[in-house]
Order: sequence, then C-alpha cells, then structure tokens
Amino acid sequence: MVGAAGCLDGLGGDDETGDTYTVADGTDAESMNFIQVSDDNTNNRLALVMDSAYTITTDNEIFPLWMDIEDTGDAQVYVATLRDNLQWGNDYGQMTASDWVYMIQEVHQGEGNWALSEAAGNWAGTHVEETGELEFQIELENPNADWPLEPDLWGSYCMPQGLLEPYVDEQDGQGLDQDAEVQELAYGGNLGPYTFERWDRDSEFVAVKNDEYYMNDLDADDFPDYITEEQVEAWQNAPNFEEFSYQAIDEESTRLSALGRGEIEETNIPSTRVERFEGRPDVDVMEVPYPYLTIMAYNQRMNGWEELRTREVRQALSMAIDKVEISENILRGYAEVAHTFQPQWSEWYDESEVTRFGEGDTYDPDAARDLLEANLSSGYGYDSDGTLLDPDGEQVTLTMVYSRGTGTTETTAEFMGDELGELGIEVEFESVTFDQMIPNYVQNSWQGDEDDQPWTGGPNNDGPRDNSASTEDWDLMYGINFNTYPRTPAATDAFWTEEAPTNYFGYVPDADMESLFSTVRTSTDQSEREETLAEIFGVLSEDQPVNFVAMSDDIIGYQGYVDGPEEVFGQAWDRHTWVFDEA
Repeated sequence: MVGAAGCLDGLGGDDETGDTYTVADGTDAESMNFIQVSDDNTNNRLALVMDSAYTITTDNEIFPLWMDIEDTGDAQVYVATLRDNLQWGNDYGQMTASDWVYMIQEVHQGEGNWALSEAAGNWAGTHVEETGELEFQIELENPNADWPLEPDLWGSYCMPQGLLEPYVDEQDGQGLDQDAEVQELAYGGNLGPYTFERWDRDSEFVAVKNDEYYMNDLDADDFPDYITEEQVEAWQNAPNFEEFSYQAIDEESTRLSALGRGEIEETNIPSTRVERFEGRPDVDVMEVPYPYLTIMAYNQRMNGWEELRTREVRQALSMAIDKVEISENILRGYAEVAHTFQPQWSEWYDESEVTRFGEGDTYDPDAARDLLEANLSSGYGYDSDGTLLDPDGEQVTLTMVYSRGTGTTETTAEFMGDELGELGIEVEFESVTFDQMIPNYVQNSWQGDEDDQPWTGGPNNDGPRDNSASTEDWDLMYGINFNTYPRTPAATDAFWTEEAPTNYFGYVPDADMESLFSTVRTSTDQSEREETLAEIFGVLSEDQPVNFVAMSDDIIGYQGYVDGPEEVFGQAWDRHTWVFDEA
C-alpha cells in the first residue's frame, strides 16, 4: 500500500509526534454508516467522533456516556435517561429521547428492514416508548437481567431524527448509506472527543480535538460514585490529543517498522513478531485478554459447497486440521485451542459437554477421511490416488477466502488448506482486505422474488440459505473473529439461530436453539442458566457450524510514552482519557 506507507513517512520520528495519536490497522473501515456495519475497524473510527450510549468498565460497571440505564426492578423494563447537554451537529439541535425512539422504531424495527440494520435482530419484539424529553423506556419481551450488558444499547449509536426522516419516508436505505452527512459524520456535534476531519479511503481517517466535547462541561456529581476524583478530572479534560488518526496499512512489516521508528503510537503485533519488540524500553508490548474467537466458517448457503450442510462433513474437515499446530507453532503459544463458542476461562464453559475436534486423538486425518467418505452424497468417492472426486469425476475444489494484513492469518489459512489436501481436497485461496470481505463475501442478499422472502436477519443473513447468497462465491472463510460475550453469553444468539443477524454462513441447527437461548435470557435460576448454556455450547461443538479454531490474547504494541493501556479485559473503555507521559 504505497499511499499508506507514504502517509506514515510524513509523520517523522517520535520527536515530531507532538499531540497526534496514530493507530495503524491492517485494513480500513468499510463505511461510516453504523446502521449497516458494526466491525471493529468501523467502530474504532466512529468512537472518535461519537461516544455511544454507555460503556462497560473493566469491573463490569456501567459507565454512562450519552445516557444512563436503570432497571425498574423486574429486569424487563428499563429506563434510559439522556444527559441534558448533548448537541447534534449541522443544526439538528439537542439529542432527545425522540431521536432514539424514532431510530429504534423506524430503522432497527423498520418494515422489511429497509435500512439493512445489523441491529434489527437485537430490537425485534422490544417495545420502546418516549416518556420524557430526555427519557425513554425499553420493555423486553421477557425478563433479562443481563440486558444492559448485551450489545443492544451498550455501545450503540444514534442519528438525528431530522436526518433520518426523508429516508424513512421513502424507505431508501441506499440513499441513507450514501448521504454525505452520514459518511462524514457531520451530525456529530459535541457528542464525541473529536470531530471528523477527513477520510482518505483505504489510507487514513483523521479526527481533530472537539473543543465542544460534552464531557468537558460535566460536574463531579454527574459521574458514577465508583469513579475516582482522578478519573473524573481525566474525563473533564479529555481528550489529550489535538489529532487522532487511523492509518490503514496493508503490509504487516510496514506497520511494525512504523511502530519501531516511533511513527505511530499503537498497532497490533502478530504473535510471530513479539520477540522483535520484547525488552525494548521504547515500546510496551501488552497481552490483553480478548473475548474474540478465531473461526473458519463453512458456507452452507446456496453459493457454497452443498456438502457442507451435512454435520458429519463439517466434523470431518474440522477433524483433519491440527489446531494445536496452529496455536502453539503458528501463533507461537499466544493462543489456546478452541472447541466451542466460549473461552475456557469463562464461568459458562463446561468441558463435560464439549465435543473436541482437531486436538490430541481428535486430530485424525485417517478417521476424517473415513467419516467424510461415509457421509458425502451419492457420486462422491476417492480414486486410487486418494483424490476426492465429485459426481462428475472432478477433484473436489473448495475456495477459501481470508483477510490479508497479517502474516499469521495467511500462514494459518495456507496450513489449513494443506491439511484439507490430505483429505484429497484441493483448496484455492482468495486473499482480500477486511473491508472487501464484508460487502463481497459476508453480506448476502435474497435471490428470489421479494414477495416470497419469509424473513431477513439483516445484511449478513438476508433470508433462508436456499435463496440468499453473497456477491462472491466461497466455501471456507478465515480471518474473522467473533465476540464470545463471556459477560453475557446469551448475546451469542446473534450467531447461532437460523435467523440470527450474524449467521452469514447459513447454519440451520437441528436443536431448538431459539428456545434454549430464551431459557438463558429469562431464567432467574443460576443453575438452570449454567446447564442450558452448557447444552448450547455442547451442541455447537458437535454441530461444527464453523471450525472453532483458537482463542488468543490481543497483542498490542504501544509507544512507551503512552499512559493509559492496561493488560485487563475491556481496557479501552476510557481510551479518551489516555495521555502521553511527559516523564
């Protein structure tokens, strides 16, 4: 990426960094329209300009940003109260409860999900009502004491009603997505620590200090009691940088060289490159507990290999891939083998319910070959050379798409391809940037008559798998990490029901997952919740809708003068109070 490297070269050394904080990413954001996209790259950039509803501290406490949230006492009705000093940009006036209720009802709950809201599934069946100028009420279908910690309102954004109205009236999702105010965050006002400056696609996103930031006007009693005086003062004086930028740099070596030369403040470090920075006094390498799980997805939609719809076929492929080799050697021991959708350190993980594939005795290419041959459709079989042939007599060839940007991702993808080669399968690779992967491979659309579409889960699950497909065909996908929500594992229903908004791979479980998740959400019996979650994660480990590859820490390199980061889960909740150490 010559352009990205050129931008970095212009930063100079660390003596010229001044009051600019720069992060280097492997890929850019796809869009600033948070309604349709919610990946980390997009959220990181949005969070510079807009704070969101509220966040969660490292102690699992709710920290109000734009609003506070309160349980009325039955875990079914919650009241959200906005701060009184929130102002939209572009003359949209004060942020009020009306903005939130309008957005939830007309966009997230809009007819036919016209706006392609990724949050549509989160808000289905939820009743919202404006109860005051700065207050609205959320009534859930069933009690759920964990709801404030789930990603419905936590970390969510809003747009002004006046911006949305013409698009709601016309049901024009494409027009909303292309609106310059949306893509340039012109409505940001005083809602975040920075204001949008420019976005050079596939290169650089720049925001500058917002002198009108609402946090600067808060008094000490506007903060929760658990916040220390020092933390209050830090928020009142935030942010501490005149400029904050994200550089999209495709080449891993370029990003790491920039960190080593002091041209950037922060970037992720692949496990294979940690030794390069360990022991250096000018760079801090931190291992931050990470709730995200690395998967290899099996495309069970109409444009994937149809055999992947058979559970035993997926099991065979997972059995043939040595996950210990991946975690211990490719990832250099900075990862743990995974077998289901929860980290082993989670209180909800029950080893007795988990079916393993790809570790120890369950890594068995010979048994995988037998299992595969016994469960493929009629016409498939092996020739004398061990090549797997399809009914036309051609070798089975699968396309694996992976996100480029880190050497370990590419190495792992190629290793898994080689492992599947031992089953007589040829694997062809497609390397794309993450912001290309989302619209072209993850997002899918209904292929039939619009009137015949029975349901949509949003842009990543736009209807039953027999009639919805992504723009580009694929069979296997690597390079996307899923949040396992160890705080609130019921939130993982966003992935594992047929109509789930993140079920882009077309998984149709035999088990009644919706009922199981409902039990977890509504039960007040801790033992029942634990048993039901154990059953859910057991089903997933056996079904193998994806290959659960590894859980790894987030390894981040910071310049030594950055004061704020910690090696704890959720450490970025107060990122906007971080400073440069003057010592």
